[in-house]
Amino acid sequence: MSGSSVNPLSSDIYVGRQPIFNVDLEVYAYELLFRGGNTSQANVIDGNHATSTVIINTFLEIGLENISNNLPTFINLTRDFLIGDIPLPLESENVVLEVLEDVEVDDKLIAAIKDLSGQGFTIALDDFVLDEKNSALLPLADIIKIDLMALDTETLKEHVSIFKKLDVKLLAEKVETIEEYEMCMELGFDYFQGYYFAKPRIISGKQLAANRMALLEMIAKLQSPDCDMNELEQIISRDIAISYKLLRIINSPYYAMASKVDSIKKALVVLGLKPLKSWITVIGLSMVDDKPAELINISLTRAKMCEQLSGHVGCDENAAFTVGLFSMLDVLLDKPIAELIQQLPLDAEVTAALLGEKGKLGALLKLITYYENGEWESVDKFNIDKNTIQKTYLEALKWSNNITSQIAEK
Repeated sequence: MSGSSVNPLSSDIYVGRQPIFNVDLEVYAYELLFRGGNTSQANVIDGNHATSTVIINTFLEIGLENISNNLPTFINLTRDFLIGDIPLPLESENVVLEVLEDVEVDDKLIAAIKDLSGQGFTIALDDFVLDEKNSALLPLADIIKIDLMALDTETLKEHVSIFKKLDVKLLAEKVETIEEYEMCMELGFDYFQGYYFAKPRIISGKQLAANRMALLEMIAKLQSPDCDMNELEQIISRDIAISYKLLRIINSPYYAMASKVDSIKKALVVLGLKPLKSWITVIGLSMVDDKPAELINISLTRAKMCEQLSGHVGCDENAAFTVGLFSMLDVLLDKPIAELIQQLPLDAEVTAALLGEKGKLGALLKLITYYENGEWESVDKFNIDKNTIQKTYLEALKWSNNITSQIAEK
């Protein structure tokens, strides 16, 4: 393929992201998940300059800042691209270059990584398992990523003990459970990546805390078809924080109102009942303060994607938005979804989707979680244009970032 004409922009590119957290469960960075053309999940980049250039240029066209929200961005690079003559078309600020675990280590690679480091790029060693061949990379690394599934506990501890003597940060990847996260915290890891944060921490017999019970009751009232304008105004007005955040969202650039909306009554008139119900639910969920803020970002992204893609699968867009928004309710409230759903007056199709990803809405939620996780082959099985899915994802990210910034600002 070398020397052939390559279109730098491809409609078959999938691009997603996975958050990387610090010890305070704040998002430190995002790793880009991507795939071009018909390349399978197992072969994300085919190892030649042409494909790498296609992918990087696509990121430039999309805008890394639109995916990473101006946080550090981790990008996988193969040996061919690391040592190639084509310069990286990226600014070094906030970019972390991951050296893949199967890269052949020799003098040429070492010199190339030294040069990239000298340009200001942060260097991460991906899925790193120490051996004689790759030990020469250690002095060049800023971050070492350790795959928990690749090492037993004793070997993991040995690796951490060695790396702790170096001037590097340690990142635990594929952290799937709370127990694994707590173990990595004890070992002194700096960053964490995996799906542990998106799973509920359910303790049998534990009652919902008073503030979460109040939140669930409020959501139930909002979802009730009997909730009218007067009741909604009362719900909003009795909570100053909710009122303030709601008015911030309505007066944000997203709505671009011709005149300022300065009262709840005016907000109800301008937006109507259904949008206001959704916003109050979003704001209420965001006020669960012992959970990563990223959970709300993911919930909003899912909700917007569900809404935008609902027409492609023959679903109601309001029901689709609700499914996406409530898809992480169990994680936010640490209760089984089946138990929570019993307390909410949701219609049968929404309930079926949330309980077992059944029906059209359930299939739509599956598509979006596949995309979220970078399971591209599963995404391909849906009869929706690839470019449409990618465009919808990027638009949903931008929208959720705008909304969460309005909610977070005090």
